[in-house]
Amino acid sequence: MRYHTMVSVEVEPIDLHISINSLFSLLCTALLPLVLIGIALFYSGLTQRRSAFTMLAVPILISPLIVLDWYIWGYSLCYSEASNSYIGNLNYAVLRQLKHSINQTYTSSRGQVLVMNHFLFNLLFKLICAAFTFPGCISERGRVLPMMLFVFIWSVIIYNPVTYWFWNPNGWLYKMDVLDFAGGNCIHIVCGFTCLAYSYILGPRNPKALYNYRHSNTGYIVVGTFLLSCGWLAFVAGCEYRFSYNTLPIMFSTLLASSSAAIVWVAMDYGFSQEVLNVEEEKLIGDSASGARFPPIMKRKISMISITSGIVSGLVVVTPGGGYISSNNDFWKPIVFGVVGAILSNFSTRLKYYFKIDDALDVFAIHGVAGIVGSLLTGIFADKLYDSKGGWVAGHWKQFGIQLLGLVVTSAYVFIMSAFFLYIIDLIPGFHLRIDKNFNRREREKKVKKENANPELESQVSATPSEKRPMEQHYWEQVELLGSDNYEFSSEYMMDFMEFIKVIRPEDYSEGGHEEVLVSNNESVAIYNSGNEYQQAEGECNSRKH
Repeated sequence: MRYHTMVSVEVEPIDLHISINSLFSLLCTALLPLVLIGIALFYSGLTQRRSAFTMLAVPILISPLIVLDWYIWGYSLCYSEASNSYIGNLNYAVLRQLKHSINQTYTSSRGQVLVMNHFLFNLLFKLICAAFTFPGCISERGRVLPMMLFVFIWSVIIYNPVTYWFWNPNGWLYKMDVLDFAGGNCIHIVCGFTCLAYSYILGPRNPKALYNYRHSNTGYIVVGTFLLSCGWLAFVAGCEYRFSYNTLPIMFSTLLASSSAAIVWVAMDYGFSQEVLNVEEEKLIGDSASGARFPPIMKRKISMISITSGIVSGLVVVTPGGGYISSNNDFWKPIVFGVVGAILSNFSTRLKYYFKIDDALDVFAIHGVAGIVGSLLTGIFADKLYDSKGGWVAGHWKQFGIQLLGLVVTSAYVFIMSAFFLYIIDLIPGFHLRIDKNFNRREREKKVKKENANPELESQVSATPSEKRPMEQHYWEQVELLGSDNYEFSSEYMMDFMEFIKVIRPEDYSEGGHEEVLVSNNESVAIYNSGNEYQQAEGECNSRKH
């Protein structure tokens, strides 16, 4: 008979204080995926049907790359104790600091948790920043493969150094006391200016793709915003790294900011949405003999997209303030954040028309501008909490200038580095950023031709048929019009149905032939000439053959 000896391994118990903080941090970490799926649904619903699945898929596609980067060197580059003030070393690479002791803790002025808590929580932060950024960057015209290459460069050279500057005790902006409680700079300014640079390099969307523009699913926008808001409470409160009396005020302040921003945003859009319904002047009210004319009808509309955009802008603007403005005596501060943030972000959605940068989903306005506003307001309203000197209201008037320095440096660094690497990637054979790689060149040629044309001569010459374009150029334009879902994925779409829209323009019916452009909201484009000769292979239909 054999006897088996049981060997017991004594596990060192965790201190009760650290246990409570770590459990709270773990709960917040578990809620952060709601932000990921929420922003994916938000972007997917906001995009046209032909590209909706790409918006939903991109956050999932880039997540494995971000996870491996964070494990191999990302966490170490952001939080290791390096001797310089700009980037960490590799002392924490592949979590080797935990090789002989799993019970190590991360300690800051806010709280103390296990290192694995800190590692996982900030991993989700990086995933969220990438999910905010990259679906919106390539919306309706960008390619996924070169985007993946840029995600790797962005992760190592842009996100990691900026995070080190703000959140590592050795970072140069941390030493200057720049306040950023939950990522107004590290997350939202990085997100907004990355998307601005990407949109600038990609160029505007093809005008043909904007005819009869409709969002794919407004319901997804509403559901995504709800999930986003739920996860955002953990997004901000979890940055305290402890469960304290101030945890619940932080959560409530987040709700106050988002609610006030939603009301202001929808009120602004409601006021600007006034329409005049034209009525024939001959139509009379009541008895025609009275001679009373029927007045024009003024119509305003409420939009759920306005409400959801306001909620997101309010969540963003309160992020840098977070715990610095949350206390039981100052619940009015988040309302100020929400109101000011909504007003400036709403007006900023019009900047893309002024600068002629087609930010399709207004990522720069809602994240970049709201992040800037929140950072500056933190310099005014911050209290003396978490070892900070506070802002203007606390008598520390220099804090506003310090906040301004931090956001200017971050914005310039992110935009310049993003534009530089995107330009280099676009030159690599096979890695052109845009589906229609010739679109920007054609637009520049048209502009030069228009500027050099003789207007006097043009006025005497009737319009001529559209010039025949090179076959490759024609092909890539039609591929982009089919949508990124058709280009990137094989018979995988958001919805199992499709809809055709027939676009008819007077210039299509000029002498000598015309083109009929059948633009599908999902996956098919057919081009015919006057003789009905089939020129372009018809796209596959997902539900039935056309």
